[in-house]
Amino acid sequence: MALLTPEITEFISNNANKSPAELALLAKRYPDLPMGFIAQQVKGRAKTRSKLPSWSGDEAVVFPKSLPLEQCTSEQVARFRSSVLQGGKAAIDLTGGFGVDARFLAEKFESYTYCERDAELAEIAEENFTTFGLSGRVACKVGDGLELLRSAPPPFDLIFVDPARRDDRSYKVSALEACEPDIATHWDELLTGAKRVAVKTSPGLDVTSVLSELSSIEDLYVISVENDCKELFLVARKDFDGEARIHCVNLRKNGQVDQFDFALSEEKEEEGEFAPPGRFLCEPNASIMKAGGFKSVSKKWGLNALNPRTRLYGAEFIPEGFQGRVFEIMDQAPIGAKEAKRLFPKKKANVISRNSGMTAEELRKKIGLKEGGELFAIGAAVSGVGRRLYACKCVQR
Repeated sequence: MALLTPEITEFISNNANKSPAELALLAKRYPDLPMGFIAQQVKGRAKTRSKLPSWSGDEAVVFPKSLPLEQCTSEQVARFRSSVLQGGKAAIDLTGGFGVDARFLAEKFESYTYCERDAELAEIAEENFTTFGLSGRVACKVGDGLELLRSAPPPFDLIFVDPARRDDRSYKVSALEACEPDIATHWDELLTGAKRVAVKTSPGLDVTSVLSELSSIEDLYVISVENDCKELFLVARKDFDGEARIHCVNLRKNGQVDQFDFALSEEKEEEGEFAPPGRFLCEPNASIMKAGGFKSVSKKWGLNALNPRTRLYGAEFIPEGFQGRVFEIMDQAPIGAKEAKRLFPKKKANVISRNSGMTAEELRKKIGLKEGGELFAIGAAVSGVGRRLYACKCVQR
């Protein structure tokens, strides 16, 4: 049954700029219209305008309550994940949710099974699959994904899982065993259920720990959007016993994809060189920082790190293709309030601390600066020199 009638669709279109409170006041004037549902649609469309442009821009799309929208993947990330996964005959999504991932993954398979415990959410997702032309390809199942997997005819080419990262009290969690379903406990079962298993996990997890806890991981993607780390994405193959390749991915709003790949064994083999910076300071993007490919960065771009733990690199020229921010050094001095007053006469800068023995906030208070402005105050430990304060301007973001 269609959830959006022509009358409801027209009313939503004519009142798209009203708040839920304003819509509630109209309930008595339109007793035949489900004003609560309409308010939910208007709110959902506004909430997902940047996160899910294909959904918010389509009048036929139905939106659920706020929590599934807050938890769902952004369209940009979902498209990227779909692009790196192989297609096939059959796939199953154990944690369907609002269906954002299912929409793009289903296009790569002859049949796609969407599983969701919440019957109302599943009904909404099913209607949206029809809107997106996927009704003949996606089968919607209501129930526990693992139980449905056990009852489904094997084998699948892909099992996709996005475990819920909230506990019984709705607090956020990140550990694999604290999520639902518990991926670590059911890992062997998942590997035997499909040729490949793809799992979206928390950006708070440690990359090395994940690779030691879960076997058969072929690719591990650390995905950021505009230098904000969003998730770890794991792709495992049941017969794979080699070393995982780590892909540091930064998605930009303009569609550009920055990607830097390495393996942990390569990182361990590199010696790493340390020296004071030249004209520029280079800071790798959030995905590289999260993945820990620090010596691999030195090798890739021919850079010397300032210190084994500082995570900044010096350069005489802007490294071609460098994936991260680059700062031009205007001046420098030992860390101190007197020195900062000379470096920053306007007493304002964007403060960054890298292995300076202080947090950025502690450093800002120590040197007496207000946050903001065009300049950057970067405090860092430098091998053979000590702790330095650099006055910089950002020349590459």
